Amino acid sequence: MKKLVLILSGLLLAMVAFAQTNVRAWYAQGQVWIIWQTQQPYPQTFGIYKKAQPFTNTTQATVIGRPFAYEYFPGAFISQTGNPGFRYKVPQPDGSLYTLAEGEALFVETVMSGGSAYYAVAKWGATGVTAGVNITDSAVTYIYDPVNDPVACHLQHSLVTQEGFKTNWYGLWLLGRQDQEAGRPDFPVMANAYKNGMPAMFIVSEAMAMDTTGAKRIPCTNWLHGGGGSAIQHVAGTTDHFNIIPLKGISVSHNDDFPHLTLEAGDTLFSPARTQWFGWSKFHNPFDPGYRADLGDTLVNYVQRRILWTNRWLIRNYRVDPDRVAIQGYSMGSGGAAALGKLAPEQFSTVCAFNNGFRRQDDETITPVLGTVAGNLPTNLRYPDGLPVRINEVFDLNTQISGARDLPLFRTWAGKNDNNGRMHWGPDLVAQYRAADSLGWGVQISWDERPHTYETLGFHWIQGYQISAQTFRDNLAYQELFNSKQSFPAFFNHRLDPKNNDPGAGMPGINTGDGDNWGTWGGWHNWDPDAVIDEPDRWEVTAWLTDGAPFANDNCPYDQLTADLAVRKPQQFKPAAGENVHWEVIDLNNNEVLQSGNAVVKADSLVVIPQVAVYRESIRKVRIEVTPMNVATFQEPGSRVLTDLSIAPNPSKGEARMSVFVPEQTAAVIAAVSTTGLKALFNYRLLPGKNEISLASFNHLPAGLYFLELTVAGDRQVIKWVKSD
Repeated sequence: MKKLVLILSGLLLAMVAFAQTNVRAWYAQGQVWIIWQTQQPYPQTFGIYKKAQPFTNTTQATVIGRPFAYEYFPGAFISQTGNPGFRYKVPQPDGSLYTLAEGEALFVETVMSGGSAYYAVAKWGATGVTAGVNITDSAVTYIYDPVNDPVACHLQHSLVTQEGFKTNWYGLWLLGRQDQEAGRPDFPVMANAYKNGMPAMFIVSEAMAMDTTGAKRIPCTNWLHGGGGSAIQHVAGTTDHFNIIPLKGISVSHNDDFPHLTLEAGDTLFSPARTQWFGWSKFHNPFDPGYRADLGDTLVNYVQRRILWTNRWLIRNYRVDPDRVAIQGYSMGSGGAAALGKLAPEQFSTVCAFNNGFRRQDDETITPVLGTVAGNLPTNLRYPDGLPVRINEVFDLNTQISGARDLPLFRTWAGKNDNNGRMHWGPDLVAQYRAADSLGWGVQISWDERPHTYETLGFHWIQGYQISAQTFRDNLAYQELFNSKQSFPAFFNHRLDPKNNDPGAGMPGINTGDGDNWGTWGGWHNWDPDAVIDEPDRWEVTAWLTDGAPFANDNCPYDQLTADLAVRKPQQFKPAAGENVHWEVIDLNNNEVLQSGNAVVKADSLVVIPQVAVYRESIRKVRIEVTPMNVATFQEPGSRVLTDLSIAPNPSKGEARMSVFVPEQTAAVIAAVSTTGLKALFNYRLLPGKNEISLASFNHLPAGLYFLELTVAGDRQVIKWVKSD
């Protein structure tokens, strides 16, 4: 009996010595899922160990992870659902789901090769490994097949909100390695080695009338929360002053995940995030509260990688249209949204940044993760010349960090009463606005009286929560109209039109005498994305100034505004640098040419049209046409309405005649445009067959090189004409 008591006592002592029991694991979908039973008081962290053969001490194996309790339990889901009984749901080898039981903990390893191994779990600092207690009973076999068995996101929770939107909550477990380029083809590195296996989450909200039938694809708008916030704050139907309501597709509310220890005011605290939606340093030790990113370290865009990968997963698994992915963010999230738009401009259709100061700021919650402003640490990102992009440049407005010439369509709103430490109104912000307006990105800049947080409204662009009481341009549904592979008119140099308001020099506050309390550069300019024509020999857009919108402040108070126009993100219209183009602004109602001229394509092949007048919609819409001028003096016959176009003699002294063939009678407009922009025109009725047209109507024009435009319904052709004295 005494011997039995001793044996039982020994077993009890062994169980007490271990904070974890019943360790088991299996492979599914590119990852090994390791589960164990734990008990209170839950350790702050566990160590996860791996070896191909059985082992009895953690020093004999490789440590592959060290999760916090917030991670081995679903801390992000518990805090955002308000459900302390929330449990992870994980895939099993047979395709079914396993819901963890009370007290069960989880770690997930992303495999980098095929093989088998034993897995053990021990409270961090403990070294003992006992068969049947804290190590798997047998080796776990896993495969490596990124093509046929890729890593995936996993549904954790679904609910319908009070507003009626279906939401799906997803989890994913990250691959962490010191070499950020050593990921899987299907799953990049999204953490350093310290954070291998780190969980992350996001929430998908579906439009009430979302339609994916018949292989239809849907738009997707990413939402990034502010500092100290969480994904749940920006699901569909929340944050009414931004109208986060998808009408056709989904909104995706991300969570800024990076659990780590930090020091604040001398106290050690646990922080679940604060990466500014970028990442953290390669050598950041999340278990050292005194760690500070400093010289010699490199900042890696782990979080940006996660968001971009998540978008690709949604494209494959949620029928998202890859060309209609937008991104919005508030405060810290606005900085993250703008930085992602700069990093991957080809992947985003629009970027909306609310209360973005386009700067960094030293803060004790941020500098340990990303370093100081003065330190301006290098990142893993590279300019085309191979030099590293530094972190301050990631977050400003005008530094191109991707090597691409064009940005997505940017919109930004800020407030003169914003006194936030990082995102405040100030001279440096206004200087960036002025630079952006001169560079022709097409950034639509708006400012008003708002502070940094605005639970109560009454600011110029947001008077209330209803759509009739706030600007429509920040609505999530408005972003669904745009396409990342569609060119757009980047109106700029708005500040040069004296009718536009001016933000001043950046003095904080309103009614200070420094500029106007509210205004917009470009926010009244509108165009029809579906009417953009982008062809090798023609670019065309229909534009107007907003008039008749539900919110009165959205309606332009001026009959006409003038701005330059750059053709951004052209898909086919790409004349070479140094080529000449001809442009016209035409009244959409009567085809009257209101403006015309010629321009030389910029050195970077950017087409820029100067001083284009656009009118309130109630006055007129205009069609802006741009065509290349590298045409021959004899037009080869084609399949269009106008054929056999020629001028004789050419060059000509005295009267010249234009010859053209048309299949049927039609009205025509014949215009002569000089290289200096001088223009004359007359109307003519063409008869079926060959027409000989006298150009005597142009006798008053001075000698020089002209481009003769012959326009009929359904066709337009241009031919060079040299007029001599």
